[in-house]
Amino acid sequence: MTIRILAALAATATVLGGCNETFTRTTTVGKPVVALVTGNYTSGSCETWEPPEPSLWIEPKHGKVVHGLHRMPLKLPGSRCDGRLIDYRISVYTPNPGFKGQDKFTLKYDSITDDAGGRATRSHDIVVDVK
Repeated sequence: MTIRILAALAATATVLGGCNETFTRTTTVGKPVVALVTGNYTSGSCETWEPPEPSLWIEPKHGKVVHGLHRMPLKLPGSRCDGRLIDYRISVYTPNPGFKGQDKFTLKYDSITDDAGGRATRSHDIVVDVK
């Protein structure tokens, strides 16, 4: 039993450890910028899976983040799913009025991973340069 628990913990650490990515965005004073766009679909039917659920793990110190749900086409040239509409979560950062400099925050997305209802959480560090 101990081996199964340790194996499960090792697998979890591998999955969570490899999921954090850092993205850098640039904007100007007072102008919103798209921090991240993410969506899930089935490759078999090209249909939307449950859209990822966003949250802020670490909040920005010099702005705010809002999340929206938008239906947009997939951009997969050569794929039979190219152009099919799916639901995307879009996270937009807006700097505080007058702020100029660098802000950082971490987005966390909880999403479905397979038809059996498996779930995963991915995190993304966002660095925004406000010029």
